[in-house]
Formats: sequence, structure tokens, C-alpha cells
Amino acid sequence: MKVGMALLLLALAGLSCGGGRPPDVLVIVVDTLRADRLGVYGNQRGLTPFLDELAARGTVFVNARAVSSWTLPSVASLMTSRYSAQHHVIGFGSRLADDEITFAEAMQSRHYVAAGFSANFQVRQQRGFAQGFQYWRADSKPPGGLSAAELRGQALDWLDGVAQADSRHPVLLYFQFMEPHSPYDPPEPFRSRSLGGERPEVLEAALGRKVLAQGAAALRHEDFRGRELLYDGEVATVDAEIRTLFADLQRRGRLDHAVVIITADHGEEFFEHAGTEHGKALFEESVRVPLILIAPGYQGGVRVDDNVSLVDVAPTLLELLGLPPEPRFEGRSLVPLLQSASLASRLAAWLGRPRQTPPAADVVLELHPKTGDTMDNRLHVMGIVRDSGKLLVERNGARRAFDLAADPDEQQPDLPALAASAASLGAALDDANRTLARRAGGVSPREPLDDATKESLRALGYEF
Repeated sequence: MKVGMALLLLALAGLSCGGGRPPDVLVIVVDTLRADRLGVYGNQRGLTPFLDELAARGTVFVNARAVSSWTLPSVASLMTSRYSAQHHVIGFGSRLADDEITFAEAMQSRHYVAAGFSANFQVRQQRGFAQGFQYWRADSKPPGGLSAAELRGQALDWLDGVAQADSRHPVLLYFQFMEPHSPYDPPEPFRSRSLGGERPEVLEAALGRKVLAQGAAALRHEDFRGRELLYDGEVATVDAEIRTLFADLQRRGRLDHAVVIITADHGEEFFEHAGTEHGKALFEESVRVPLILIAPGYQGGVRVDDNVSLVDVAPTLLELLGLPPEPRFEGRSLVPLLQSASLASRLAAWLGRPRQTPPAADVVLELHPKTGDTMDNRLHVMGIVRDSGKLLVERNGARRAFDLAADPDEQQPDLPALAASAASLGAALDDANRTLARRAGGVSPREPLDDATKESLRALGYEF
């Protein structure tokens, strides 16, 4: 048994670099990136060759969802592993409370040098998102924000300065790229490749004529083809930029034995249902996001079909780094779901104690009214996903059930066969609400929005 324990400890040491230094950690959030734009999630347009290459080196969580369908509550939940009903970041003026614990704070005991770089000006230090980071930079060049190339340049300047001066400590890097967020204006050659000869201004003019002639009720998903093509160009742009970032980090030795997480804060709607952009509904196009994880000792090319949530990211990081669980975190570690080829897993199987797959977990979705916003254009307020069943609660209180296996586009709610599932999901959602309320934090502080901030938000498509 002593020999077995020694082998187990040797296997677990795979998550440390030479000299016992913990692995560097890279967390990339691509703002507004739908999962269905990646080849590894089934897209056939070839928009994301590099992200698909990374997926082949790691684990792809096929059914990952953001907690909410817009940036501030979603990123707050990613960082704190708590829900909007608990951290209360639910409006443009919301601030993450000081007593909330981010994954960066939970990693401080391992002496990480942490830096964050956000092209989304909402995700800034003044809003509490820099908790646990020694350096945070969030800039905006309205309406589109800093380009990925500019953000990468800032990060490399920092890395070549502060971090390189003390290479004994591991680095935590957080990026939030903005390219797929509206307004869509991809550079060449990605613009021409995506459009394929079509002219977006012609398609947009046709959309306008249809609205004038038939009214907004006549609009369909296909009427927004021009916007989708430009969006796809932005997706291809950020994929190429991430490739360049990885090459730069590789040259600096920052990807050797690194833990890498790539995801998005939410998706985007192109009138699949009754709207455009995001932050109004909890349909799959708005909340289903990519989630790719690469970690030392875990084999690549693995796909996990279980429903998972962005609140699971922080607990997963802690377990991968050998840190104790954070009691305030609501999510679960996804490490048990990783199909590993590590020595530890083979040893456990050899001893007759293979890892047990954890039970499936519900995914809770939230869309609270934006504090300080004079308009409430939400369709949904809550949702829950269990296996292939999904229940959405509308603002008027109506509950709509879907079977995502038979109806992945969510076009057939409330079929008679879903009655029992809807009742079970409704009871589970009510129970989840009660549980979250018992573990909620205090009221989140708020900052008033000045006119310049409001104008920047309008430029990004938000309504006031």
C-alpha cells in the first residue's frame, strides 16, 4: 500500500512544473461567442481552426451553459461560482461586493501572480472584478472596445515586465476578448471570407424593407443573415488572434504544463425566437457556450456530454491545483468528469477502484431585472436544465418546457409528453431558488452611471 500511495502522489505531481512550482493558468473568455460557431461543436464553416486544435488537446464540455445571457452577472458567476441571486451583480451599475471570493483570491495561497485584461469596459476594477488580481486592465474604444491584438500587446508587455522579474511564481492570466460582440466589423481577410461575396448592406436593406412592408412580426431568422455573416467574421478574427497569443505565450514558456480554460460569457440571438443580440432571453443560442479545458495529465480529444455550468469553473480550477474547496462556491468540480489517461487514474483502475462518474447536476439559469435600467425587455426570468429537459419561466410567470433532445431549437414548448417533466423541473427550480436565497450575500453596492458610460453601453446595443 505504501508503494501504491507513492505512485499516486507521483501521478498527482503532474500538475506541478519543475521545482514544484504550480502550473500557470490561462482563462480566456470570448465575449458573446456561441458554442455552435466552433467546429468542435458541429459548425461546418471552418471559423475556428485554432480553437478546434486546442479542443483536440483537451476536454470539450458539449453542454456547457452560462448562468445568465449578458456579461456582468455571467462573469461575476464565473469568477465567484455563485448565482446572480447571491452576488447581486444584476445591473449596469452593480459592483461585486468585497466579501465575495473570486477564484483568483482562492488561488492566492499558491502565490500566483495574477493579471486580467478585458476589452469589455464593463468588466473593470471599479466594479470589483479585479479581486485577487495584482494587475487589472480594462479599456474601451467605443463602440467596439480594444481589439484582441491590442489586448494581447498589453498582456505581453506586463508579462515581460512584472512576471518575468519573478519567474519563481506561477502566473494566472485572464483575458476577455470582445470581437464577437456587436457592432460587428471584422477586418480583412476575415470579412471577405465570411461574407463569401454577399453584401451585408444589401441584406440589411432588404430587412428594413420587410419591416416597413410587413411589420416586425413578419421577421424570421433568415432575415438576419447579413448580421450573422459579419458575426462569423468576428469569430474567425478572434480565433486567429488567440492562435497568435498562444504562440507568444509558448515562446515565453508560459504554456508548459499550463491549465487552460476557454469559454464565453454568453451567446447571441439572431431572431431564432423573437429578438436579436442578448440579455433578453435564456434560449440556447443565448446561454449555451463553449467550454474547453486543457490540464497536465489529462488526455486530449475527450468530449463530456453532461450538463455543466460556468459556476463549475472555479471549483474545477481549485481541484486541479490541489487546493481545498471554497465553502462559498456553489458549483461542482468537473475534474471527476475528465476522462484521464494519467497515472493516478490507471493506478486507481489497477487497484480496482476506478473513478466513479458523479451524478448528473441541474443547471440553473437566471435573468434578473437590471437595476438602474428604466426598461425591462426580458422575456425570461429563470430557467433550469436537467438531462435533456429544460424549463423556462417567462416574465409574466408562464412556464414553458422543452425537450432539447427532440427539439434542440426550442420551437415546440409544452408538448403533452412534457407535462411530467415540466412539473418535476418546476419543483426543482423552486427548490433551487430557496437554497440560493438561504446562501445569498448582502446587497451589492451600486455605482451611478454617468452619461459617457450610458452612451458607450448604447453603442454596444444595450437599451435604456
